[in-house]
Amino acid sequence: MMAEPLFDSAEFRQVCGHFPTGVTAVTAVTGAGEVAALTVNSFTSVSLRPPKVLFCVTSHSSSFPVLMAADRIAIHILSQNQEDVARRFATSGLSGAQRLDGVSWVPGPDSVPLLPGTPAILAGRRDEVITSGDHVIVLLDVDHVHLKPTGVPALSFYRGRFVAPSDAAPE
Repeated sequence: MMAEPLFDSAEFRQVCGHFPTGVTAVTAVTGAGEVAALTVNSFTSVSLRPPKVLFCVTSHSSSFPVLMAADRIAIHILSQNQEDVARRFATSGLSGAQRLDGVSWVPGPDSVPLLPGTPAILAGRRDEVITSGDHVIVLLDVDHVHLKPTGVPALSFYRGRFVAPSDAAPE
């Protein structure tokens, strides 16, 4: 059993915030047509063969039940000019359908919402879910990719705010 840490969760979050991360928008759809839309900055590639990625989400997220029931999940790598989408998808108290209101999207494979203005999209089926603390790690088997470079740098998150990659330089 892990000993109690000698710091609080706010300090832990602040320390972790010193590592700049990319920002993604995750969308999902169930067989019944329920949708999820959320902002995620814990994303990474896992394997080339087979193509596999992962993202982490809190089990307290309003999108969590839809993600766990989803037939398809899409991860959109956001560009610096898509901060409005990241903020919209991070708004608490809204359903996935409400978060998609006013955001341009098209139905992709198995009707998963795809955001056509993003420079890169990976979509697929959930492979495995690993519970760790108050989050889950979702492994995704990728069977669809879309690349449309925009020439705009990726959106990043650093020290509690959205930034351009050059803004994430040390003080």
